[in-house]
Amino acid sequence: MENYLHGLLDEDNDPIIQQYLKFIDDGIPHTRNPKKVLIIGAGMAGMVAASMLKQAGHQVTIVESNTRVGGRIKTFRNTKDKKYFEDDKVYAEAGAMRIPTIHQMVLKYIAKLNLKVEPFYYLSVDKDEAIEHQKDPKTKPPTITRNSLLYVNYKRVIQNVYFKNEANINELLDYHLETSDQNLYENQRADILLANVIKPLKAFIAQDPEKNWPLLIERFGEYSMRRFLVEQTLYSDNAIEMIGVLQNLESRMAYDFIQSFIESNIIKDSTQFVEIVGGSDLLPNAFFKAHQLEDNTYFDCRVTDLMLNQKTGKVKIGVDIEVQRDHQFYEKAGFKALTTPVTEMEFDEVIVTIPFSALRHVYVTPGFSQLKRKAIRELHYDSATKILLEFREKWWQKPPYNIVGGGTITDFSNRFVYYPSMDIANEGHGVILASYCWSDEASRWDSMDDDDRYFYALKNLAIMHTDDEKERERIINLAVITSSTKDHKDAKNRVGAATQSWMRDPYAYGEAAIFNPGQLHLLQKHIISTEWHGKAHFAGEHASLKHAWIEGAIESGIRTALEVNEDVGNLNNPR
Repeated sequence: MENYLHGLLDEDNDPIIQQYLKFIDDGIPHTRNPKKVLIIGAGMAGMVAASMLKQAGHQVTIVESNTRVGGRIKTFRNTKDKKYFEDDKVYAEAGAMRIPTIHQMVLKYIAKLNLKVEPFYYLSVDKDEAIEHQKDPKTKPPTITRNSLLYVNYKRVIQNVYFKNEANINELLDYHLETSDQNLYENQRADILLANVIKPLKAFIAQDPEKNWPLLIERFGEYSMRRFLVEQTLYSDNAIEMIGVLQNLESRMAYDFIQSFIESNIIKDSTQFVEIVGGSDLLPNAFFKAHQLEDNTYFDCRVTDLMLNQKTGKVKIGVDIEVQRDHQFYEKAGFKALTTPVTEMEFDEVIVTIPFSALRHVYVTPGFSQLKRKAIRELHYDSATKILLEFREKWWQKPPYNIVGGGTITDFSNRFVYYPSMDIANEGHGVILASYCWSDEASRWDSMDDDDRYFYALKNLAIMHTDDEKERERIINLAVITSSTKDHKDAKNRVGAATQSWMRDPYAYGEAAIFNPGQLHLLQKHIISTEWHGKAHFAGEHASLKHAWIEGAIESGIRTALEVNEDVGNLNNPR
C-alpha cells in the first residue's frame, strides 16, 4: 500500500502512527541543520509542527490571521468581553466536540497536558449509572437506554422502540417501503440495510488491509454514496431515502463513497467517545502555553502573498494586518505582541496548514505545480452549521423524556440534536446542540441571520419532543432566549444561544475537507506532496485521511515536521 494511504489502517496496526506516538513522547531527532521555518496557521497541525521543530533546534515563526489558536477547535464560553450564556458555568462546542478513543495521538497529547476527559455519550444512557460512572470511571459504563428520538415523516418514535426486533419499520416511520420487497425490508432498520452492504467490504479489508484498501479504492473510488447504494443493492428509492435520513448520509449522498465508508469505521454504535472536561479549546490553549509558542506567533496576520526568491532560495510572505492593536490587547489575551515585522523576515522553508479553500486566495509565486494547483482548486470543503440553545432547566433529562446524552434524528431542518453528556448531575442550566447540519442542510440555515436560526430551531425542538401544546410552550419558555422578544433583533448581544457556520467563518472557509467521488485517488498524493523542491510543505486535517478529526491535523503536523527535519533520514517511512 502506498505510503499516503497509511492513515486508512487501524492505528494499532499502522507503523507510521506507532512511530509518531514515540515522537510525541520523545521528540523528533535533533537537527544537524537548523532552519528558519515559517508556519502559516495556528491550528493543531501548525502548533504540533512548530513544537516539534522548536524542540529539534529549528527557529520557528507562526503567522495566524485570527486572535486565538485552535482553528476549528472553538468553544463558546462567557468571557469579560463576550457573554453567550446566562449561566457562566455552561459552555458549548462550536467545532470539535468529541474524540474517538481509537485516536491515540490526540489522547496522548491530552494526557501529557494533564487535561481530563469524560465520556461523550453517542447513544443515550441511564442517568444514575452515568453519574456514578463519571464519579468513578472504573465502575461499569452506564446502560444504553436509547431514549432519544426519531422524528421523521411527522412520526415521533423513541429510538429504543425502533430498535426492537419485532418493530414494524413501515408502520413506525411511514417510509412506504415497497410491498414487492417485503421479504427484504420486513423489520429491517436503516442501520441493518446499510450494514448488509457494508459488512462484506469491511470483511474484505480485514483480510489484508494493506493489499485490499487500494483494491477497494480502485473499484469504488469514483462512486458517490448514492451510486453505490443504487448499483450495489436492490433497495428501492424509499429505502435509500430512509438510509440517508436515519444514518446521517442524506446530505452527503453525492459525495465520495470511500469517504463515507471510512467514516462508518469511526462513527458507529460501538465506538467509544470522550470529551475534554471544561471544553475542547483547553487542548489548543494548553498546548500553546506548554510549548511557549507565544514566543513564535504573530496574530492578526492574514497571509496574502507567499513568495520564493529563486536566486536566494528564501521564502517571504505578504500579509494584511487584520486589526491594528496595541500591546495591551495581546498581553490581556495572554499573548506577546512581536515587534519585528513578519514581512521583513526570510525563511528557509514553509509549512502551510490553512485549508486549501483559504489558500486559494493567497497569491503564490512562483506558482506551484499543476497537480498541486488542481488539488487546491478542486478539493471539496463541506459546510457545517451548529445552533446551540441554553435552557434554565434540563427538561430533557426528566420524565417523560429521560434523555441523557445521545442524539435525536429528524427530517426537520434541525436534522440532528445532541444532548449534553457533561454535568449530568447538576440540575441547573444546560445547553442543547439543537441543530447540527452538514452540506446543503447547513446552507439552509446559513441564509438566515443568527436570531432567526435560534427561534426556528427552538420551535422545531419543541415540536419534535411533544404533541402537547402546553408542554411545547413550557419547553420554549425554559429557553433563555425567550426572555427577550424576537421583535428586538440584536443577535450579537443575545444571551442564551450561540451559532457557528463554518462556511461563513472568515478563517475556516468550510468545516472540513470531504472528498467528492474520485478525489481520494485523484488528489490525495498531490495534497500532501511538497512544492518548491521541498521548501513548501502542507499540513492540516485535509492533508490526512482523517478528515474533520483533530487526529488528522496532528498526524499531518508531525509528518511535515519530519519533512523539514529531513537531514536525520526518512522517518516518515519507518518500515
